[in-house]
Amino acid sequence: MEIGVPLISIIIGEGGSGGAVAFATADKVLMLEHSIYSVISPEGCASILWKDSEKMREAAIALKLTAQDLKKLGVCDTIIPEPSGGAQRNKSKTIETVGLSLNEALKDLDGQASDNLIKNRRQKYLNMGTAGLAA
Repeated sequence: MEIGVPLISIIIGEGGSGGAVAFATADKVLMLEHSIYSVISPEGCASILWKDSEKMREAAIALKLTAQDLKKLGVCDTIIPEPSGGAQRNKSKTIETVGLSLNEALKDLDGQASDNLIKNRRQKYLNMGTAGLAA
């Protein structure tokens, strides 16, 4: 969180496990519209909470791991639209759209002083989840 340059995370499929927390420390978090992001898999969560991995659907809903849920919670800043049928259906279009979204995110951060980036990044991280909890 102390890096003095713009930091952008792009989640293109499934961001999971404890290492996924690092993605959230970026200035901007971008997600493909059908990607998911959570610190635990729905199966793992269900196994812990209900001792039954078959309750993964309930766990997935509770985890709020979709790009749309995470935008409401302030974790995801931008949802990147995917081609009809998903990103794998048109890889070149997906790469182009991701590039355009990345460019926009960089424009938003361009010219900010290092100390300002660090301060805003930290505050963004601390605020995560405080908005949209009833979502």
